[in-house]
Parts: sequence; structure tokens; C-alpha cells
Amino acid sequence: MPDNDNPLLQAYDLPPFAQIQAKHFSPALDRILAESRDQVADIIKTQTPFPTWDDLVLAMDEIHARLKGFDDLLDLLASTRPGDDWAQASLDCSERVHDFQSALRHNRQLFQLYDRLANSEIARHFEPPRKRVLEKALRQFRQHGLAHTAPSDLKALQQRIQQGRELFLDQLHKANKAWSKAFDDEAQLSGLAPQFKQQLAKQAREAGRTGWLLTLSDASFGIVTSYADNRLLRKEVYLAYSTRASDQGPDAGRFDNSEVLRRLLEDRRRYATLLGYSNFAQMVIEPEQAESPEQVMGFLRDQLEQQQDLFARDAEQLRAFARRQGFTELQPWDYPYLVEKLRQHTAGISKLALSAWFELESTFSQLLLIAKDLFGVDILERADAATWHPDVRLFEVREWDQTIGYIYFDPFEDANRDGYPNTTTLRNRRITAEGRPRHPIAVLHGWLARSSDASPVLLDHLQLRILFHEFGHCLHHVLTRAEYRDVSGITELSRDTSEFAGVLLEQWCFTRQCLVRLSKHYQTGAAMPGAVADQLLTFANTQASWETASLLRNALFDMELHLTHGDGRTAQQVFDQASAQVGHLPAWGSERWPNGLDYMVTGYAARIYAYAWSKALAITAFQRFEQEGLFNGTTGRALRETIFGPGDSRPLAESVAAFAGMSAVRVKGE
Repeated sequence: MPDNDNPLLQAYDLPPFAQIQAKHFSPALDRILAESRDQVADIIKTQTPFPTWDDLVLAMDEIHARLKGFDDLLDLLASTRPGDDWAQASLDCSERVHDFQSALRHNRQLFQLYDRLANSEIARHFEPPRKRVLEKALRQFRQHGLAHTAPSDLKALQQRIQQGRELFLDQLHKANKAWSKAFDDEAQLSGLAPQFKQQLAKQAREAGRTGWLLTLSDASFGIVTSYADNRLLRKEVYLAYSTRASDQGPDAGRFDNSEVLRRLLEDRRRYATLLGYSNFAQMVIEPEQAESPEQVMGFLRDQLEQQQDLFARDAEQLRAFARRQGFTELQPWDYPYLVEKLRQHTAGISKLALSAWFELESTFSQLLLIAKDLFGVDILERADAATWHPDVRLFEVREWDQTIGYIYFDPFEDANRDGYPNTTTLRNRRITAEGRPRHPIAVLHGWLARSSDASPVLLDHLQLRILFHEFGHCLHHVLTRAEYRDVSGITELSRDTSEFAGVLLEQWCFTRQCLVRLSKHYQTGAAMPGAVADQLLTFANTQASWETASLLRNALFDMELHLTHGDGRTAQQVFDQASAQVGHLPAWGSERWPNGLDYMVTGYAARIYAYAWSKALAITAFQRFEQEGLFNGTTGRALRETIFGPGDSRPLAESVAAFAGMSAVRVKGE
């Protein structure tokens, strides 16, 4: 194929999705890799006498940015477009891209050039962002063995770790797909919302059946265990979900991740110790805001201690309510169901009734206006630009009539993926050596079920929080002013920094003023009365301890597992001990939660604590909005300048302290 016919080899600001086909990727990569090899060789040759910022760092950054953009685009399309041609394109290209990126990280000549520049006299006068870029680059070289006498199998360990992560996710995906349950009697679905039952009916039709078909996913697990009146159905779904990819449950042994996880933990521990770290957790924490795994454990224990009284109150309140409902004993599949009943009883209104005020389209439109008020930017829909799916929408972020970034909004679940909300990127902001800006691109991937008829998609309070959380990531990505790719994008932030913006935006969802502003009844068009907003907040805050307990349990398990692996305990034993330490969550003997905990392999290993850590800092920052006005533009722009603007150029705690007007901000455990 001639290069001028390949859209991937043409310059573009936005990917030309309408033109891109699977067949374009492999030949485009051939040329990109060939050119990149020549460019790297030329950089090494010309920079060896005297390495400089522009001709070493920015020149290499062009190569990295091109490869990363290619890989991100391939990953997006291969995961959302079905067909063997896309699977083959991913198979043909992904490994070659990663191999070349790995070769760059193992290139000793490049390492020596970066090291010489970082230790040069001129670098002493660099501004903090440049120093931070060099620091991160050198750490990456070190963590790939270039500062050590690395054994010959270090690279093989890296490959095994990557293969282990992929296998874990693949088996979890297969375990999800393997389980389903058909229904011919709608009475068995009593308690489930009409929209969810419509989704089950659609799934049945797509499978060539009549009636309803329930499949296994994060969303279906949460919905069934929270709302199904059929106790046996709740139990069946709970047992299937809590034993996924394990030696227990309805598919026991078929997709067992136990040995996959054990080998992965062993490879991670060995890799870290070969590089001179005591354990994998210590290696992972090094670039984070936290100073050590021990500090994180102290922080989590402090958080747990602070919650004990609330745990006890909620547990007693739920037990008393259960007795009034005729329950003589509670099983794990009863807790979510009774929690929802108690919330409805306490608030005097149902979740379904409350969601009537938050139709997706009107709510998202208000969210864009809130962003405009807070940050002084216009977010305008671009109907003229092609996307990868008809449901995907593109928004251009503008300031002073100038484009500063883009956000793709992909709100609905995808049959090709295990549905969960997340934010990815297609480009980080950067200024090229020639002074030209490259605009950041964020992608908000949704998890909502498409409506099967003309009825609107309505959001409950948890879904509203998730929307705000993911949109916070998007804003963090596109509103940075950092000039260098390695410190500008959310993928380049430390994990305990990257969650900050998402958790911060969630706080607006717990305020009466914001809920009223967001609301518009999908039938009447009326705004939510203040009294109903108070009911919603009562609903959301009642029995909220279970979510907190689950997060602390997973974070304690995750950190302890990666801190102590090799002491003879299995992952399940560590999990059971963490669960006992929290002491608030119900358990069933055959549960195998570690086997289905995808955080272990999606970039959060030894970092799950980041949600609690960033929340402590987000609450500190949010207090200024509570004092000065939730939609105060001056406060919002101060947040943008002090926290979003610098990107990863300085520690998050310093940025929050500057925003909050404090000399320092410290989290407990320090």
C-alpha cells in the first residue's frame, strides 16, 4: 500500500476514524519503526559529544509520542471493533510496538546520554518540569536494569509478567462470559428495574432465546444482589461472581487464576529484588507521592481506625432492620439487598424515583456548563468529526477561542469488553521543539446499558458519581498547562495523583446545590425540589460504610500481598486476613475474590490505596469550594492553575497546599 494512501501515516490533529481500517496498521508500523530506528541512531550519534534538551529529550519524545499514539489508537479500535481482521492487526502490531519500546528502555547508550545531561552544569538551572522529566526517564531506565548489572533473564521476566497480566484478564473475561442464566417467568425477576429487565430481554433475543437472559458482569452483580427479591437468585449470582476464575463455584477449575496470580506475584517479587528493591511494593511506590509501603500501611490503618465507630453503627442498624424484615440470619447476598431497602426506608424515596431527575443527556449538558463556570473553558460538541461508533461523541475544549484539547464521550457498555467505566488517552499535551502545541485527547469510556426502546437513560446517584469521577480525569488531562508529554497526561501521573481529580469532582455530587442544578425530570422538565435533593443525600449517605470497607480491605490486601509475598501465605490467605482486619464485610467460605480482582493486572498493583490517599487530599481541596462557592470561577481557575496546570511537575501535596492556602498538607500515616 502506498504511504500516501495510509491515513495512519498522514499528519492529523484528530484521528481520521472514518478512513482507518485494520489493514492500515501493519504497513504503517513497518515505516514508523524503520524511521524510529534511524532517528534513534542519529540522536545517539549527534548527542554523544554533548547531550542537550532539545536534541536529546525532545527529539526522543517525538519518537515516544508517535509510538504511543499508534499503540493507543490500535488498542482503542481493536477493543471496540469486532472481527478477525482487527484481532489480527492487534496481534501483528502490539508485540512489535512493545518490543521496540522495551528496546529503547534497555538502550544503554541512551541511558548514558540522559544521565550525562541530568548531571550536567546546565541541568542544574533547569526549571522543575524539565528536572522532573529527566528524573522520570532515569528512573525508568533504572527499573529496566540499566543502572545495575542486570541478569540475562531480566527481560524474560518482564515478558512473563506482561503475559501473566494478559492471561489473568483473558481468563477473567472468559469466566464472565461462561456464566448465564435464562428465565421464562418474569416473576423470578421481581424487584429489578424495568430498564434492566429490558436489557435482559434484549440479551435473550440476541442469543436466539425467548424470555430473559442474565449474564455476569460488575453491573449485573451489583444490580441483582441489591434489588432482586428472589433470595435464591441473589445467592446464585453472588456465588458465581465471587468465585470467578477460581477452583470454586459453577465453573470451578475452568479458568482458574490461582496459579496465574501466584506466578505473577513471584515474577514481580523476583524482578524487584534483582533491581535492588526489598519487594515489589517498594519498587512501585518509588515514583508515587507516598514515601514507602510502610507509610501506606500506616495510612490505611489510620483510615480503618477512623471508620470503626461508623462500621459498628451501620452494622447494628442493618441487623435491626433485617430482623424487622423477618431475616433470622444474614448471608453475604442479603447485605446489599437490605442496605438498599434500608436506604429507601430512611430516605422515604426509591433509587428509581430519584433517578428520574438525572437523564443522561441533560445531566451531561449541565456537567459541561459546570466545567465552563469553574474553569473558564467552552466545551463544544463537534458533530462534523468522525468517531469509531455512532454513539461516540466528540467535544472540543476551547479557551479564548483557541482549541486546547478534545474529549471523546463513549457512554455505553461494549459487548466486546467487560463493562466498567474508565478514562483513556490518545495524546498528551506537549509543545514540540519547534514551539507547536499538540492538543491532548481524553476518552471517557462508559458502562451504561443502551436503552432498548425510546425511553431515556437515567442515572442513579452512584452512576452520577462515576460520571463525575471519569469526567474529572478528562478535565485533568485536557486542562494541564505542562509542556512536556512525560509530565502532562494523566497516564504520566503517579497513581495516587491520577485519582485526585476524579475523587474531587465526586464531592459535588454530595451537595444539595449541585444536585438541584444538575436535575431535570425526564417527564416534566422540572428541577429537583430542595427537599427531594435532601432525600437523595440521605439515601446516598445511609449505610455508606460498606463501600469504604471494601476499598480499605482491597487496599490493605493489595499492599500486604506485594509487600510480603514469599512468606508462605497464598493470595487468598492474605485476603482473608485483610478481610478479618477490616471486620465489617460479610464472607462466605468458597469466595475467591483475589482471582477476579482486575486491579491486580490493570496498573493498580500495590496502588489500590491511591483512591483513599487521593480522597484525603481531595476533601482538603474541596473545603475551599465549600467556603467560597461551589461554582466560583475564581476558585476553579485557582484549582486549574495550581493543581491541573503543573501536571506531574511537582508533588500533589504541594499543589493542594498551595491551593488550600496551607504551608503543607499531610495525610495520616506519615
